[in-house]
Amino acid sequence: MALSNITRVSVRRNANYKADGTKSLVYLFHKYGIGPTKPGRFHRNQNHVLMKRQNDGSAAQVTADDQQNDAFYTCPVQIGNPAQTLDLDFDSGSADFWVWSTLLPSRTVDAAVAAGAAIFDPDKSSTFQTLPGSTWQIRYGDNSGASGTVGTDNVKIGNIVVEGQAIELASRISSQLLEQTASRGLLGLAFGSINTVRPKPVRTPLENMIAQQDIATSEQLFTCYLGSYQDANDPDQGKSFFTFGGIDEDAVKLSGQQISYTPIDNSDGFWKFSSPSVVINGQTFNLPNNQAIADTGTTLMLVPDSVVDQIYATIPGAEYSEDAMGWVYPVDTPPENLPTVSFAVGNKQIVIEKEHLNFGKYNNTMVFGGIQSQGNLGFNIFGDVFLQCVYAIFDAGNSQFGVVQRADPTPDGLQA
Repeated sequence: MALSNITRVSVRRNANYKADGTKSLVYLFHKYGIGPTKPGRFHRNQNHVLMKRQNDGSAAQVTADDQQNDAFYTCPVQIGNPAQTLDLDFDSGSADFWVWSTLLPSRTVDAAVAAGAAIFDPDKSSTFQTLPGSTWQIRYGDNSGASGTVGTDNVKIGNIVVEGQAIELASRISSQLLEQTASRGLLGLAFGSINTVRPKPVRTPLENMIAQQDIATSEQLFTCYLGSYQDANDPDQGKSFFTFGGIDEDAVKLSGQQISYTPIDNSDGFWKFSSPSVVINGQTFNLPNNQAIADTGTTLMLVPDSVVDQIYATIPGAEYSEDAMGWVYPVDTPPENLPTVSFAVGNKQIVIEKEHLNFGKYNNTMVFGGIQSQGNLGFNIFGDVFLQCVYAIFDAGNSQFGVVQRADPTPDGLQA
């Protein structure tokens, strides 16, 4: 294949997305098998099943209704010939490429089409081929989820065409997931070792771009730039994009800094790197042997309990809410009363802009914090709260993760 020039893949914000801190946190409990270490409504029983305390004091298994199933950011992807365009969630924390398809029950397909959604129809693509015997499944704690069969087709991401990409076609989606209003599937950008296709895992789109030499040997990477709606008047206008096979030098120049790289450990399939310290209002706290992963499919930032407690101890009126299952603070907190917090990516400190400390409204008087507890998970999760503060480079060819602080003349944003 001929090498493709760099093209920005536009990112669309879901206008119907409703931020819910607790549901986003519970989603992460499921995604990473986290056991909560802070008190609250959710816990794991002796069988490691995630449970929710009911109003009468009894415990019931957590369902998909208890978690954030919708995506905030989606990107257009073209599949097949002639091309069918679907909006997908680009997720560096998973390695499956699955889509809503016409193999779903007709009532599901009809409802989605009526809502204006695009659903992939393999029968309308002349280049689609079934992958006999291959199946896939994603599951949540209550056995809800999605599953189906696998085929191959040509996939266009930006200006790069990946030939014969394995696509996981949904033939079953549990009722809870039908409430998604933006994403009609997911494009995994983690490493293929955690792909769920059986009997044999398949390559991710990035891995196929590399194998098919669609991208230069020196730039076997993708990048992510997530702007914020609060920055519409900034030089970058708060716009967001991904690139594949090249770094957007304009984004780097806009930052006024150089990219800082640190090695990754992908042995468990994630973009994992060292994060040895955090600085809170000028005070450095060392975190020996601490590691973090960069996850574009996650909204929150999850870190050790000791760090979370230190951060919110600096905010007047902040409190841990067992009902919210996380830290909340007063909605009218002025920026000067919020801490200056930075986390290390290798040896580089990245400041978390104050506008992102506020994840969203919890009630009429409090907001849910964007940084919360990682529970018993053995590493931090750096989701959108972190990624909106940087231009991130996921460099598979050189096994490294790069960041440069995003230029933001209004880091305090619009306080709730």
